[in-house]
Amino acid sequence: MVKLRMTRLGKKKRPFYRIIAIDSRKRRDGDYIERLGFFDPLASGKAVKLEIDAEKAIKWLLEGAQVSPTVKNIFSDEGIMLRYDMMRRLKKEKVESTGKDGKKVIKYIAVLDAEGNPIRKYTDEQVEEAYKNFMALREKKKNKKPVEKKVLSKKAKAKIEAAKKASADAAEAAKKAAEAPAPETPAS
Repeated sequence: MVKLRMTRLGKKKRPFYRIIAIDSRKRRDGDYIERLGFFDPLASGKAVKLEIDAEKAIKWLLEGAQVSPTVKNIFSDEGIMLRYDMMRRLKKEKVESTGKDGKKVIKYIAVLDAEGNPIRKYTDEQVEEAYKNFMALREKKKNKKPVEKKVLSKKAKAKIEAAKKASADAAEAAKKAAEAPAPETPAS
């Protein structure tokens, strides 16, 4: 069985990983079948943190390679798992029949073309369109600034509430004073 996983390179306390296709029986840093990319968790500045050949990765996934959880998370973040999932889905039709006990049985069977090959549910154009939308949404989230939450103690909250109440009382007193008739002054 082929697995897509990471192999560690780099110095002590400076890890660097290759994303590879490897026989599952081989050790972590053993000989691999094909290199798919790399991941540098400590990259900063202009250094490239992640590079993956998506076409190679999808090819291995469609051939039945198993993915390690870490590589699956990386592929999901890059939209590779989305493309793979859309490419492997087949168009199916609903077939109803009755079972041995007379109950209604519903099965979904793949639709085949004239040559007997299953028809994919999504076309290549639809897959690429979904991938572009995913990447645009990802870029939008990346550029969004996080909202800072202010954590206040109970005393600070009470002080703010007291200040609000005092200003509301002062505003109400000023309003009453404005509505009250002005005292008449005797004319001399």
